[in-house]
Amino acid sequence: MKKSFLFIAFFALFSCTNENTLHSSEKYIVETSVKVKAGTTQNVLDLFKRTNPLLVENESDWLKASFATDEEKSLVIVRAEWKSKEAYINFSVSDRFSQTMQDFRKYFDGRPEVHISKVLFEM
Repeated sequence: MKKSFLFIAFFALFSCTNENTLHSSEKYIVETSVKVKAGTTQNVLDLFKRTNPLLVENESDWLKASFATDEEKSLVIVRAEWKSKEAYINFSVSDRFSQTMQDFRKYFDGRPEVHISKVLFEM
């Protein structure tokens, strides 16, 4: 009986802490997808790995990013997490971001689509 009570108490504490953390800190997902020229996904990935760490190293609201592909459609998807929507928007209009994007454009076979969404829950 004592073990089950401790488990319930721990679970309740964890749930409350997790819920409070979620409400106290906002997070946004910025998902960018773009069709790339056939056979260039690896080039885009290599360029992303080389440029992204330096590009965001001084961005205090940047959290993390992932790079994915739908190989059948030659589609690249970058999913970044930011603490604030405004921080991403300011970052996306900076000169250094624009200059870096110039290097990527030679691989694009269409216009990038960017969607920004607020995280309401995660587990």
